[in-house]
Amino acid sequence: MKNDDNDDCIPTLVDVTTVSSAKVPVTILTGYLGAGKTTLLNYILTENHQKRIAVILNEFAQGSAMEHLLLTTTKNENDGNGRQQYQDWLELRNGCLCCSVKDVGVQAIEQLLEKRRNHFDYILLETTGVADPLPIVKMFWLDDELHSDLILDGLITVIDAHNGLKNYEDDRHQAKALWSRQVAMADVVVVNKIDLVSEEEKMKVLSIVQSINVTAQIYETTRSRIDLSLILDRHAYSNDSPTDYLLKKIEKQTSISIPHGHQTLNSITIELNGEFDFNALDQLIIQLLWNEQNTIQEIVRMKGVLCLRNESNYKLLQAVGQMYEFITTNENHHDNLRNCLVIIGSNLNQDFLIDQFQKCIT
Repeated sequence: MKNDDNDDCIPTLVDVTTVSSAKVPVTILTGYLGAGKTTLLNYILTENHQKRIAVILNEFAQGSAMEHLLLTTTKNENDGNGRQQYQDWLELRNGCLCCSVKDVGVQAIEQLLEKRRNHFDYILLETTGVADPLPIVKMFWLDDELHSDLILDGLITVIDAHNGLKNYEDDRHQAKALWSRQVAMADVVVVNKIDLVSEEEKMKVLSIVQSINVTAQIYETTRSRIDLSLILDRHAYSNDSPTDYLLKKIEKQTSISIPHGHQTLNSITIELNGEFDFNALDQLIIQLLWNEQNTIQEIVRMKGVLCLRNESNYKLLQAVGQMYEFITTNENHHDNLRNCLVIIGSNLNQDFLIDQFQKCIT
């Protein structure tokens, strides 16, 4: 912790009520090159969808399709050619805003917010096609105590049903591990270009996606056209997150292994009855995520809907990398003490994990 030079300085207090009510949801958009992210962004930035969305782009190369779109749909009063350097917000015809930044850090985006805070209700952050989403999710998954104006809503991964399948099946293709990781991190997976594949090929892609991330909502699209209400306002990291997608839609204790570079990426589901002892469970999560038991397994994502002793509402467990949080939901379990955990990672030992979690139930 940084020490202040003046220990007698009285800290400035933050009005928590004011700050929490002003939070802006942030959705992260990822996907490998050519999957259809730019097409989806084109739709958001040009269609009349009655939403005020601020789209933040990673700095794009000169001459890119997105740059051409913005240069032709905006006008700079100081430049007769209508060209701008994207260091500030651009207001588009459909009410959305757009900007491009090199630094996608929280502080940089909060500074951009100060200029146009009252002009939008939502932020969509686009990452580069070769970005690992894990560090970006961790960056925007903030503690309430930090009093940020931003709140992480979820992560969308767009995949190419045609070329993505080819890349995935090629063990020599370096995109394979990244493709799998982008799917594993997702709260929503948009399977794009389904018009270019056969029914058999489409089902194979869907099967692979489900085997990696059984909790993700999956939507099929052509040219990335989708109802935005399906991919935004997911509340994946808040107490408004729905619990039924885990409790009702996942088969009991499923385990599917798929190739993942030189390792195996597993997605396993554990269903247990009873009430967890919070302290025991908390210690177990730490041991698993930080691999304090020195096992060969690596956990990259964990989700759970849990019943804790002496608590009437379900707890939502969210874990990304070595970060995790227990979130109290608004849903009462009414003594239906059913717990469901989904663990995504490499070299997972299902029997070992079931035994470890069972020991935490009273």
